[in-house]
Amino acid sequence: MRQRRTSEPAAPLGADEGAGTGGGGDTGDGGNTDVGGSSSASGSGTPVPGRTAAAGPSPLLHGPAAARLRAAAAADAAAPRRDFLFAPPSALHKPLAALLADPRDLPILFLFLNIALTTAPAAAALFALFPPASRPLPHLLGAAYLLVNSAAYLARFMLSLHFSQHRQLFRRGLWPLNLVAPVLLAPLFGVPSGMYHLHHCLMHHGGNNRAPIDASSTEPYQRDSPAAFLHYWLRFALGAWLEVPLRCLRYRRLGLLAASLAAELCYLAGAVAAWRANPRAALWVLALPYCVATLALMFGNWSQHIFVDPSAPRDSFRLTYNCVGVGDNAMTYNDGYHIVHHLNGRLHWTELPTRFAATLEAHAEHDALCFVGTSFFQIGAAVMAGQYGYLLRHLSRYSARLAAMDDAQLTALLKSRLAPIAR
Repeated sequence: MRQRRTSEPAAPLGADEGAGTGGGGDTGDGGNTDVGGSSSASGSGTPVPGRTAAAGPSPLLHGPAAARLRAAAAADAAAPRRDFLFAPPSALHKPLAALLADPRDLPILFLFLNIALTTAPAAAALFALFPPASRPLPHLLGAAYLLVNSAAYLARFMLSLHFSQHRQLFRRGLWPLNLVAPVLLAPLFGVPSGMYHLHHCLMHHGGNNRAPIDASSTEPYQRDSPAAFLHYWLRFALGAWLEVPLRCLRYRRLGLLAASLAAELCYLAGAVAAWRANPRAALWVLALPYCVATLALMFGNWSQHIFVDPSAPRDSFRLTYNCVGVGDNAMTYNDGYHIVHHLNGRLHWTELPTRFAATLEAHAEHDALCFVGTSFFQIGAAVMAGQYGYLLRHLSRYSARLAAMDDAQLTALLKSRLAPIAR
């Protein structure tokens, strides 16, 4: 099968220093738009290779499985949104939408308002109502706060933060409001202030999972090894504080270097002040959420980039995969369409399922993997547990090539994409 090789990154860590959290533009993007990435379609919106719509039967597709996959994507596109817990009164929807660069992002704003009305007051209460000298915070209450907050909001917040960093949430003239989530709300979920955009949008999408440009790259690891994942997680949890500034310095992005150092220093100063004021509250509100968040983020990224084709690790079709027709897409802004997202970081989250369906032949041409009815976390756990039967049950055999393979061949294909990629 013909393979289309893709371009190498032209400018690692290359996105406008004004984009994302601090810029004044309408959409700012930290995807692979400016770096050239390794995808065959950049953030400029250029269509991916291959026909974008099925004009007739395609020799690359297995008709019945491809039709089921497109139907699953259509169901994702039409599913009721569960990205937030509760909406404000309907009379406020239009005025709130007027604040946004794109009114389709109202679910993101609703989620941030949910957190501002629930998590933020709860966290403040743990500090204010339980002075350490006279009435120390009961650890059981702190644990309940962490459990409820994580269960209700962690996944939703991370993906709200994710898409609001790729495309600025608020319209031109209101750009300071874009700082609220990454600077003020993020620490409540274990994400240091201002660091998500730098680490994820600029470094991860700029490097496109390429080691060593992307410090969160999964390439160097045997990706079905729990020991390898432990190393990967600890490296991020303990080393990200240095890796982001060092990469900014390496590529002479002095503006980004200053931004990363300022973000880290401000966050650490605030964390130290919170610890001195109320150690128990700081433990449950800031320190333990950091441990939970780093574990969740790294297992999520590990799982999303667990299957990397060693013959084409620069090809965005082959350095990740899609999860289609799964309930998680209704509460994570269609994050399951990860190939499509890496191909074009600017593409709005509402358009991911339809873009996927329109480019299914290009997916087949590039030997992309697609799973149905399962999530990234479930796939990552199945790989770690060696549950290939589970993986094969959910793997779509939508392409003629995949449909022609038996279970043993498909298992061998999956295993071949787990091996370390040397640089």
